Amino acid sequence: MRKSIRWALVAIVSLVLIGLGLWYYEYSRFHPNTEDAYLAARVVQPAPLVTGRVIQVFIHNHEPVRTGTLLYRIDPTPFRIAVARARASLAQAEQTVQAEVADVNAQAANIRFADAVFANDQLILRRARNLLHEGYGTKQAYDNAVAALKSARARLHLAEAELAAAKKRLGQPGSHNQLIRIARANLNEALWRLKQTRVEATCDGTITTANLHPGDMASPGVSPFVIVCNDSWWVNANFKETDLTHIRIGEAAHVDVAMYPNHPFKGVVASISPAAGTAFSLLPPENATGNWVKVTQRIPVRIAILDPSPAYPLRVGASVSVTVEANHLLKVHDAH
Repeated sequence: MRKSIRWALVAIVSLVLIGLGLWYYEYSRFHPNTEDAYLAARVVQPAPLVTGRVIQVFIHNHEPVRTGTLLYRIDPTPFRIAVARARASLAQAEQTVQAEVADVNAQAANIRFADAVFANDQLILRRARNLLHEGYGTKQAYDNAVAALKSARARLHLAEAELAAAKKRLGQPGSHNQLIRIARANLNEALWRLKQTRVEATCDGTITTANLHPGDMASPGVSPFVIVCNDSWWVNANFKETDLTHIRIGEAAHVDVAMYPNHPFKGVVASISPAAGTAFSLLPPENATGNWVKVTQRIPVRIAILDPSPAYPLRVGASVSVTVEANHLLKVHDAH
């Protein structure tokens, strides 16, 4: 009797274990999970765009900042001088253009005068020719009228050439003039460079790796610290390649952050890498030998976090565990 009871208990326990194993297998199919996952966020490196000496620093390491917060200032003195010089150059260019416009107007007046003289000399020559034909004029008077007309024509052509040269020197009149456009562009550049002496935050976030002090030299493109932005958090999760069969973009996910074990975050599959994590490493694997052993690869999957909370601040690089709900598998399973 005892033997029968013992075998019955063994059978029951075996069935329970088999049932648990089948349940876990089905659950794993519908809920791919990985602990090879880490938090990430959008980071901004507020690098200056001009060179200069830092005169004021308004932030500290690990300090929260808002968009538009003044982070530090670069000495604006040389940039203000450049703005003053550019303003003077613009005023000089405007004066030069005004003088060239006046020259064009003067040359136009010379043409009108030369044209009037030329028309009058044409009348004089016509009268001298008529008088000579009628016997009342002299050959000398006629020759003088011809010479005067030629001279008037030459002066008219000279005036026209000088007007063309004056117009060429002027170019486009008014604000479209090339000298004014260049001077205004130089002024705009000087004003822009002056504005860059104030470096501001471009997102809400937290300062990290700050190492900046008054007196330091700022260089274009070199950031003295990093801002971790609060507006976009995600998880870089490395799933086994066999799990990707059951993962689709847009599926829901649960994110368990190690530092908040009782507060899971909601997520969604945002993207799936087209390559394994080792594919673009410095030394990618070369499996060309005869003793090759198959190793399951890991594929990076980005999980966007939908409900970040100020009460549970996230940290870049923190360890997390991710479980994806394979909804398409659940629907197929329910249909059967």
